[in-house]
Amino acid sequence: MSRIYEWATTQRNLTIFVAILVAVPTSYAFQSMVSGGGSAGDFLLLMTLAVGVPTAYDEYWPPYEQTWKAITWVLAACLVVTIEFVGLYLIGTDYVRLSPFYASIGAFLITDLGNLAWLSIRTRN
Repeated sequence: MSRIYEWATTQRNLTIFVAILVAVPTSYAFQSMVSGGGSAGDFLLLMTLAVGVPTAYDEYWPPYEQTWKAITWVLAACLVVTIEFVGLYLIGTDYVRLSPFYASIGAFLITDLGNLAWLSIRTRN
C-alpha cells in the first residue's frame, strides 16, 4: 500500500492527476458552450489540457522543490491554455469562417505547438 501511495504522490503523477481533473469539466463546458459534439474541439481541448500541459511541465520546466508549486504551475498553465484554445476557436469560427472541425484543429495545433515552441526557446536561453 505504501508503494502505491508513494507512486500516486510523486510530483509528476500529481501534476498529471490535477491536469486531468481540470481537463474533464473544462472540455465538457467547452462542448456545452459550442452547442455540443459536432466539432471535436472538446476532445482536442481535453488532450491539450490532460496530456499537453503535464508533458510541457515535465519536459520543459525545471521541477519545483515543493509539489504545491508544481500544482500551481499546472493550474495556471491550464487556465492559459484554455483561454488560448477557446479564443483561437472563436476567432476561427466567427472571423475566419472556418467550420468548427477545422477551427478546433487549428486551435489545437497553434495552442499546443505554439506553447511547446515557446517553452523550448525559453529553456535554451
